[in-house]
Amino acid sequence: MSTLHRHDGFMNSTLPAPPTASSTFAELDPRPFLAKAMALGGTAVAAVCPEQLTNPTPCGSYDVRELLGHLHGALDRLAVVGRNVENPFARPEEFFPEDGDWVHLWKQFSDEVTAAWLDDDALVSPTMLPWAAESGSLAMRTYVAEISIHTWDLAKATGQEPSWDIDVLTLSVDVMRAVLPAAGRSEMFDAIRATMPSEMQGEPDPYDAAVAVPADAPLIDQLVAHVGRNPAWE
Repeated sequence: MSTLHRHDGFMNSTLPAPPTASSTFAELDPRPFLAKAMALGGTAVAAVCPEQLTNPTPCGSYDVRELLGHLHGALDRLAVVGRNVENPFARPEEFFPEDGDWVHLWKQFSDEVTAAWLDDDALVSPTMLPWAAESGSLAMRTYVAEISIHTWDLAKATGQEPSWDIDVLTLSVDVMRAVLPAAGRSEMFDAIRATMPSEMQGEPDPYDAAVAVPADAPLIDQLVAHVGRNPAWE
């Protein structure tokens, strides 16, 4: 499982090159896929019961409430990345609604993400990250995967069975395999840390080793296993 709660940002720093030309989704507009991922995430958020907020999750030491805060923080940062006028990592890592209305907060942040990425130029402009200048399109594809992974985390923790979108999962598997090798991860993360701001160089590895699954495993299992989750987590 991931040991780094901040791995949405760390993953964006692990993108030394775009996916190869054979990558299925490299040339497609990722915004429709993001919209689907956010919609499914919103459905999962809405299904969480108050008594489940202290449930453990597959995401490190996070309980459900902390995972919800992290998911909302990822959306907020994605909106900042799209606007590309401020450092996204100056934003809070987590958000918690004062009134406990997670559904309203998810809609608010999803709307902000959509508005921030309306301009097509956002997809081709280098993103304002502290240690890398990746295209907006590539950054967004990693966030599609990020949201999908955490939607799985949330669903597992609360007994949900989401209706996964095959195209969203295929894009997510595609980009994660392109940016996160199955072997040599620790060495890659060590090299990345050397380029990170000093206050972030003590961060642990964001993902554990990949978990082996059959080649014909469901796409969601392939996705979460690649980032170190056990698809059979209970």
